[in-house]
Amino acid sequence: LYACLVPCYSMEPLEKITDAYLDQYLWYEGEQRHLFPNWVKPADSEPPPLLVYKWCHGVNNLTDIWDTSSGECVVMMESRFEKVHEKIDLTLLSRLLRLIVDHNIAEYMTAKNNVTINYKDMNHVNSYGIIRGLQFASFIFQFYGLVL
Repeated sequence: LYACLVPCYSMEPLEKITDAYLDQYLWYEGEQRHLFPNWVKPADSEPPPLLVYKWCHGVNNLTDIWDTSSGECVVMMESRFEKVHEKIDLTLLSRLLRLIVDHNIAEYMTAKNNVTINYKDMNHVNSYGIIRGLQFASFIFQFYGLVL
């Protein structure tokens, strides 16, 4: 979609500061409430190979995980999501965000994505997908990906 055009958004500095504060607050609250599991947020302190090793070790230590005598089975699912940020439905996102944050914050976050984009004499109202470059877009993407 952005092969020829590169979007450039102009935002007021006060809005950027507000959004950055909101991003820090959302990640802090998510960490305090244990919203995201440990495998969602690997960090420099735990490189991916160690994370995979711990996950496999945890699966192998489950009781009767490989027992298939009653016809049950163990399934590991892998999925591939492409261009998720362009396909996020803002109405669904608003409803999902209301489950974890105040409804005013959820409406603010979705309203920041529901904007009019202007290019020369053309106007487009973005009602589907998140805008690149918002300070709290990483939280939205991680939360929506967890729901998927």
